Amino acid sequence: MTDSFAYPLRPEWTTAEIITVSAFYTAVEKAYTQGINQEEFMTKYQAYRQVVPAIMDQKQLDREFLENSGFSIYQATKIAQSNTKKTLRLS
Repeated sequence: MTDSFAYPLRPEWTTAEIITVSAFYTAVEKAYTQGINQEEFMTKYQAYRQVVPAIMDQKQLDREFLENSGFSIYQATKIAQSNTKKTLRLS
């Protein structure tokens, strides 16, 4: 998928938080499109969870991200948490 799309962001987030969340969204995209280092993905996921700690908010952002991109944050993180390889690659 090479179409451009908007990341779901929240107006109450600081610039630093937007950068953190955007970096995680990019990591999810990479996991689906080209693969990403497992450790790097999990580091970005932990940072994302600091910005978006509430499960309800995470689910809402996942739905929006899936609608916009076709990629599931939930599926990517679920697979990443059980992945034992150095590289996370989803299809």
